[in-house]
Amino acid sequence: MLFETDRLYVAKWRKENLNALYDLFNDPAIKELIAPKLTIEETEHIFETQLLDYEKEGVFGRYFIVEKSTGDYIGLLLLKDVNRECSIEIGYSLIREQWKKGYATEVVNETVNWLFTEKGFSNICAITELDNIDSQNVLIKAGFIRQKDILDDGKMMSYFLNSKNEE
Repeated sequence: MLFETDRLYVAKWRKENLNALYDLFNDPAIKELIAPKLTIEETEHIFETQLLDYEKEGVFGRYFIVEKSTGDYIGLLLLKDVNRECSIEIGYSLIREQWKKGYATEVVNETVNWLFTEKGFSNICAITELDNIDSQNVLIKAGFIRQKDILDDGKMMSYFLNSKNEE
């Protein structure tokens, strides 16, 4: 487990989680962001690559978001090394049934706290689709400030930055 909140925890994938990952990747709400639908073979390739990446030093990679009360995998958290002015990029997605419960805000807030206090990062960025107002509001609640939109993989995206306050 990387970290936990009152209702959630974030954990590395384990060998037995391939089908859970496939189900998450093909949830219609998550699929909108990962189009097109991934085959089990494509999912397995991502899965095996991530398991190998866990053996490297650092926190970069993909992780499950798990609801404590049920043990269900309800989403994904991405911690990505980037070539921007930030130290690390975060991304997240939840299955549609878990929207509007405050889970996104909860996991983003704790991810920011964990990266700043436990892992020593000084700034964190995130990008969203230009029209993904709900996700942008989550980022703003977690202390991110919207910057100038950027071109990411040939598409204009909203860009947010959160810098640790040095006191």
